Amino acid sequence: MNVEAPVGSIARAQKVLSALADAPLGASLTEIMARTEFTKSTTHRVLASLQEVHYAYQDPDSRKYFLGSALAKLARVANRSDLAALAARSMRRLADVSADTIFMSAPEGAASICVRRELGGFPIRTLTIDAGDRVPLGVGATGQALYAMTPERKRRAVAEANRRWMADFNYTPDLVEERCADFHTRGYALNPSIVIPGMSAVGLPIVTRSGRLVAAVGIGAINDRMSTDRIEGELVPLLRQEVAVLAEKFSILEGEGLI
Repeated sequence: MNVEAPVGSIARAQKVLSALADAPLGASLTEIMARTEFTKSTTHRVLASLQEVHYAYQDPDSRKYFLGSALAKLARVANRSDLAALAARSMRRLADVSADTIFMSAPEGAASICVRRELGGFPIRTLTIDAGDRVPLGVGATGQALYAMTPERKRRAVAEANRRWMADFNYTPDLVEERCADFHTRGYALNPSIVIPGMSAVGLPIVTRSGRLVAAVGIGAINDRMSTDRIEGELVPLLRQEVAVLAEKFSILEGEGLI
């Protein structure tokens, strides 16, 4: 019975993950090969396995590899560098004041990851996604906000790569570009019942002082509660207030190298 193969596989995966951890701006296949001293085929095989379980992902534009969000489920980083924990108070305030459902999503390559959800007091709730759910970048209000703040070349590459996946949510590459233009016209992202009929959402991105896109926060509700007057007179101002708080908090932590 061969008991060494699994250990060897784990050791190889650990070396690749360590190489990615040493490259916060991403690493190419050639760079990973140099750091691990693996052959091209071995490096490809390990990376493919890591991507299957979301321990690593490849940016569709730069083709570089990064650590994936699923690693957070195995080893939680310090609470101060946890986006969900850092945003908890702001999201709770939004849920309490609006009585609606609040979402926070973070970009990861071609995907948008829901990192936190807070429920408001209104009895009919918008439960389209939950913490940990992955959707194509550009889908939903928070995904649209993230997409709109992504450089054009990268976002178009993402949209094309996600064409089939987007279709599961009633989106197309052309539609996400339309929503992107709408974001820049309105100043906020609006999902007008694209994913689920009868439910809409608005969202804003969180960008640090250095220009880093960290996440996006959104408010979702049934359409009866999402009139233009309420969105622009109540919800978007609430979002702007809390987004400003979070952007400042994340900027300070970024300056200290904590996020």
